[in-house]
Parts: sequence; C-alpha cells; structure tokens
Amino acid sequence: MLTFAVALKDKGIPVPEIAKKLTIKNGKNAGKNPSVASLYRALAEAEEATADDCPPRPKPVRIRRLGDPLTAEEIDLRERLQSQPHPNSEIRS
Repeated sequence: MLTFAVALKDKGIPVPEIAKKLTIKNGKNAGKNPSVASLYRALAEAEEATADDCPPRPKPVRIRRLGDPLTAEEIDLRERLQSQPHPNSEIRS
C-alpha cells in the first residue's frame, strides 16, 4: 500500500486524494481508508528511510587519452593484473 502511495505522490496527486484511493487491509480498520494524517506520517517515514539507504555518490573518473601518462595508482593496478594467471590458461581435464 505504501509503495502505491509513494508512486501516486511522485506523480503529483495530492495526499488527500491518495488517501481516498487506499484501503486498509488488516486490523480493526480493515476495509476503511487511512486518515490523511496517517498517510502523511507514513510518507514522511518512507522518505526518511530512502534518504538513509541511498548509496554514496559514485567517484568521478578521468577518461584517459591515448598519450596520457599513467598515474601511480594505475601503474600499480596494471602490475597486479598482469601478475595474476589468466583464468583460461589452466588446462582442464
């Protein structure tokens, strides 16, 4: 029910109209619409939860051109990769 409410809110539908479209499925108020205040609280909690679970922003990368020199980090990575055996080099019996 909450994911549907969040989707409707993202579409720009006002919260009172969203509350009219929802129906409580469990508990003593089953079959009734949730109150607007309850829906506001639930949407606020859902927004806080998604804000805390967001992954960190990706690290910006520099795209190298053909003539650019390698950085120390890139040289180290190249050496580590070249020292590893190729996964297809083993003969399987």
